[in-house]
Amino acid sequence: MKTFHLPDLGEGLPDGEITQWHVKEGDFIKMDDPLVSIETAKAIVEVPSPFTGRISKLYGQQGDIIPTGAPLVDIEGDEKKASSTVAGEIPSSNEVITQQATLISGRAGIKILPAVRALAKKLNVDLNTIIPSGQDGTITAEDVKKASQVLSSAGPLEPLKGVRRVMALAMSQSHREVVPVTILDDVDISTWVKEKDFTVRVMQAMVKACQQEPALNAWFDGQAMGRRLFSNVNIGLAMDSQDGLFVPVIKDVQEKPAKALREEIESLKKQVESRSVSPETFQGATIVLSNFGKFAGRYANPIIVVPTVAILGVGALREEIRQVDGQIKACAILPLSLSFDHRAVSGGEATRFLATIIQALKN
Repeated sequence: MKTFHLPDLGEGLPDGEITQWHVKEGDFIKMDDPLVSIETAKAIVEVPSPFTGRISKLYGQQGDIIPTGAPLVDIEGDEKKASSTVAGEIPSSNEVITQQATLISGRAGIKILPAVRALAKKLNVDLNTIIPSGQDGTITAEDVKKASQVLSSAGPLEPLKGVRRVMALAMSQSHREVVPVTILDDVDISTWVKEKDFTVRVMQAMVKACQQEPALNAWFDGQAMGRRLFSNVNIGLAMDSQDGLFVPVIKDVQEKPAKALREEIESLKKQVESRSVSPETFQGATIVLSNFGKFAGRYANPIIVVPTVAILGVGALREEIRQVDGQIKACAILPLSLSFDHRAVSGGEATRFLATIIQALKN
């Protein structure tokens, strides 16, 4: 019997989600035939069989998360099935338990008795969602029962998978590691607002700002406490979809004219919609752009994606009455929100970067 382990799919991620098996136990498969589709890093990768033989065991079902390096499938060999056991059952008893309350991990000062903890596990209640009513911050059995009643009117817990899971992991990493600061400003784009192509104009302005202040076009390594500056500008462009947020990367923006940028953006949109975008497309961003304003919102606090150190958010265009050269005019105002990692970028660098973008967008 040969066991095939989930390989590193070239993205450096610790696991992948099974989206579809192309075989079942007992099937005969040839080397390089489609074996399984794995979703990771916002792309679906078809994994071929490394062997020729008969499938004797599949390690996981559709929707399961498989760690990189873990067994994926057995091909040929022993037909015996591994025994299975049921874990997590809680024996019930009417016996009165006298034990000390223990602290809940991650919640300072919040305690719970072992019997109440067992009750919460039995009722499938997350202790982090409960506000304690007992003495000295102790969660009581009644607290658990009330939380269970509330949950009974809600839908079932839906584990995050695929794109949404990757997004959650990236945001959690950012929250743990980055020291974020956001600065806000407006720019009057009345001179060219009728051109409509805000994204390309903003990307071109970002190139000028990166050339002026390269500290924001960089990666930061928190463990080594060092940064890497880039001369090429690779912009990760946030794209919303029903499956979650995608951030494909447009590389070498500094070398591409406006028409080429627009064509590449449209091509990426179609690939994201059809889920045909390749994993490599999400790699190598040196700075990120989010056009959240096409839906709603004037300003935001964009989240920095590690290892980049900056993200520019563009809010909803608005008309505003302003005094320009002594005259009252209706102006087209575009709001900008720039978040930067203050470990790697100084306030002066960030404000000069934003000032360069504003100046570039005025004309």
